[in-house]
Amino acid sequence: MPKLRKIHIDQARAGMFVAKLACDWTSHPFWLSRFLIRDQQHLQLLRQEGIHEFYIDTSRGVDIAATAPATPAEPRVSPPPAARITPLNQELARAREIIARTEAITRHLLNDARIGQTLNLDPLRAVCGELAGSLDRNALALKMVAHLYHKDEYTFQHCISVGLLLMILHHYLGSPPPIIIEVGLGGILHDIGKTRVPGHILNKPGPLDAQEREQMKAHVLFSRHILDENGIDSPIIRAIALQHHERFDGSGYPQGLAGSALSDYGQQTAIIDIYDALTSDRCYHKGIAAPAAIKRIFEWSRQGQFAPRCVRDVVRCFGIYPPGTLVRLQSGKLAIVQQHDSDDLTRPEVLVFFDTRQNQRLKPETLNLAIRYGQHADDRIVCNEPMVRWQHKLPELDTLLQPYR
Repeated sequence: MPKLRKIHIDQARAGMFVAKLACDWTSHPFWLSRFLIRDQQHLQLLRQEGIHEFYIDTSRGVDIAATAPATPAEPRVSPPPAARITPLNQELARAREIIARTEAITRHLLNDARIGQTLNLDPLRAVCGELAGSLDRNALALKMVAHLYHKDEYTFQHCISVGLLLMILHHYLGSPPPIIIEVGLGGILHDIGKTRVPGHILNKPGPLDAQEREQMKAHVLFSRHILDENGIDSPIIRAIALQHHERFDGSGYPQGLAGSALSDYGQQTAIIDIYDALTSDRCYHKGIAAPAAIKRIFEWSRQGQFAPRCVRDVVRCFGIYPPGTLVRLQSGKLAIVQQHDSDDLTRPEVLVFFDTRQNQRLKPETLNLAIRYGQHADDRIVCNEPMVRWQHKLPELDTLLQPYR
C-alpha cells in the first residue's frame, strides 16, 4: 500500500519518490506526476517551476529524516536505500551460479520423476530460497539473467524459466519470501507430467496431429498423478501445475475452469508459460521479440483468455521492453534497455550507443526516457531491433550486452 506524506520542497532529497504534485498537471513540465527524485538537478528543476509542495510515497523511496524539523530547512541529500543493494555485476555472477545449481537439481528431479522414483523437493526448495535471496540483494540481476536465459533443451529449461519469472513477479508484487519460494517450486514443477509423455511426441520437430495433441494435453493429468503419488499437497504448487492451461473464458483444459474458479497462481503461470514459449527458439519455431509477445498476450487477453489484472501485473513487472532489448529511438539512435519504470512501460531507462542517421558510434550514455525534460525530452522508442542486423557491424554489442547474459 502507498504511504503518502506531504512535504515542502526544502525537505526533499534524492531518493524520494514523488507520488503527486500539489498542482494541476498542466502547470508543470513533468510528463509524469509520479517519479523518483534522482539528483540535485532534478530538485532544482522543481524549484525553478515554482513547485513548493508535493506528496511522496515512502513505500517506494526514502522518507524525510526522522530528525527533520517541521518547518522548511536546508535539504539534506543522502543516498537512497538502493545504495545498500548489492552491485549489479556482483549479483549477476552470483545469480548465474545459483541458476547453474538450480539446473543440476532440476535435472536430477525430473529424471527421478521419469523413472518413477520418489521425489525429494528439499534441495530444490533450498535453491529457490537462494534465488529469493538474490532478488532481495538486487532484483534486476535475476531479471536480466531470466530474460536472456539460453534454452538448449527446451522442455527442461522452460520449466526453470517459468519458475524464475514467477519468483520475479511475486517479488515485484511484494509477496512474502515463503510464497516467492513456493511459486518458484511450482513453476519448475509445472510441466512435470511431461516426463510421462512419449519422447517422439515431446520432441517432434513440427506441429502435432490431433491424436498427438490429445496425448500432449494429458501431461496435466500426469502432473496430478505425480503430485498425488509424492504427497505434494501445496495449494500453490498444485494450482500452478494443474491450471496453467486453463483460460479465463473457460476455453482451456483439462477442466475448462473459468473466471473466479481459477487461482491467480494458475493464471499468472498461464501468461508466463505462453510468454516464455513465444520468446524461445524451438527446432520448428523461431522465438519472437518480447514486445511482440506482449502484444499477442494483450490481444488474447482482450479476447477473454487471461484475467486482465494478472496480465497487467505481469507486464508491469517485466515491461514491454525487458532488460537487454535492442531498440531504435525516434532520434535514430540505437540503445539497449537497462530497466523500466512501471508507471510508464513505454519509456524505460536505456543505454544509447550508436546514431543510425549519422552512422557513427556514440559514447555510451544512460538515458531515462520517462523523464520528459532536458535535451532528450521528446525522444522515445519506435521499435525493437533484431540483434542479428547489427552484430556484424557493431562488434561492441557483445561487450555492451555482457551484463544481460
